[in-house]
Amino acid sequence: MVSFNEEVEADNIRNNYQKHGIQYVSYELMLPPRFPMPFVSESAREGLYFTTIVRDPFKRFLTYMRRARSEYNGNAESAVSPFWAEFSGRQKIYSAENLNTRWLSGTVDEITTDHVNIAKCRLQLFDLVIADTLYTPATKQILCPLNNWTSGKHCSNDTQESEHESKSDKLEGTTPHFIGAWIERLKPSFEIYDYARLLSLKQLKQHGVKDLPKVSEVPSYLHTLARYTNMTVTDAHLRRIPQISVENEARFHPPKEFCDNMKKVWTTNPDDVPNAYGIGTINKNW
Repeated sequence: MVSFNEEVEADNIRNNYQKHGIQYVSYELMLPPRFPMPFVSESAREGLYFTTIVRDPFKRFLTYMRRARSEYNGNAESAVSPFWAEFSGRQKIYSAENLNTRWLSGTVDEITTDHVNIAKCRLQLFDLVIADTLYTPATKQILCPLNNWTSGKHCSNDTQESEHESKSDKLEGTTPHFIGAWIERLKPSFEIYDYARLLSLKQLKQHGVKDLPKVSEVPSYLHTLARYTNMTVTDAHLRRIPQISVENEARFHPPKEFCDNMKKVWTTNPDDVPNAYGIGTINKNW
């Protein structure tokens, strides 16, 4: 990351490829709100292909709980568990809630509707959005051929898919009401994740990907509530909350006027060096 100006940033990526053969660039950081990623203009996007992977926010949260287990001795309700981290003033980006929303919108403090819409506007600009449930067909049938990758477990035709080893649930025994509060706090990221699921499914179909796995159309927020609070999802719920299907895509889009305004911001930045940090840090001065 060398400039807020998308043309300068794009030229830097292309120059690194031409001079050093760098084929793949990964932006492992929380994107500042006005940083243009993905690029917007055709000139900045020329020769580049933008992709991102979006994970179920609650699964990401469970991963963090496993890694932080030694800090709270396995008691998710204890005063030192990750649930209370943000209130104690000691949170870092990986212990903050709503990671999907924060990394795509650049917000550090309270999350608003505008931040959710910024994240959605960014997702619209990716050539390929990969939802975690569609990772295998997206990599094997699109990314591998695109990059002429033929080896490795994700690209080799000889590789047999192995059943994913299930990990213990670190919330087992935790009060359902407590988990429900956690799920509620992740609601903005569930909304973004569901939008990513829609974009991913639509893009894979447009690329002619075959044998797509059946993906649940139940909103991830509702699905997670049912999983952890013993709630039963009924047709009445689904009539009030639109299902995650390509047919309902228009109901999940951010406002067009909002995205158009963000594109104006992203394409008119001066050539300033971004003051941003990478994994594990938060910059308070954006």
